[in-house]
Amino acid sequence: MSELRKLKITEMNRLTVEEFKEVDKLPLVVVLDEVRSLHNIGAVFRTSDAFLVNCIYLCGITATPPHPEMHKTALGAEYTVYWKYFKCTQDAVNELHNDGYTVLAIEQCAGSTLLDELVLEKGRKYAIVLGNEVKGVQQEVVDMCDGCIEIPQFGTKHSLNVSVTAGIMIWEFAHKLFKLR
Repeated sequence: MSELRKLKITEMNRLTVEEFKEVDKLPLVVVLDEVRSLHNIGAVFRTSDAFLVNCIYLCGITATPPHPEMHKTALGAEYTVYWKYFKCTQDAVNELHNDGYTVLAIEQCAGSTLLDELVLEKGRKYAIVLGNEVKGVQQEVVDMCDGCIEIPQFGTKHSLNVSVTAGIMIWEFAHKLFKLR
């Protein structure tokens, strides 16, 4: 039987804040459309840091750093991951399209692509839009997107928490985009 030992922080060879800011990021932007929970926002920052997300767009009622409640889950990632604020999510989507991003809503829609069937292309830039905890991604924003991705679910609930959804989606994009590098 092998010996399992938890690593010390000094053994993990993590990037410094300065190194993080200079390292080549994934061609992925996460858009938060009217997300109200500071826990969810902080968790998205922390996950985005872990997987080298290029930027987070905070839209509408979504809070912006610094905020002590956000920091509880972000644990400093709100200072490493680049972010921008937009009053209107549609303006964020327009900017992303103008910058050559393929914008995908994470939503249960007619004609959505199931996550396990998602194929990404080398050389393309992607943005994923996650919506409000109750209402999801605004229909006006869905209408502007290039497609929708849906996480297959098999139980009685119709949705996952925003931070859980973000973790699943960011991991899946990172996993696929790292392979395409």
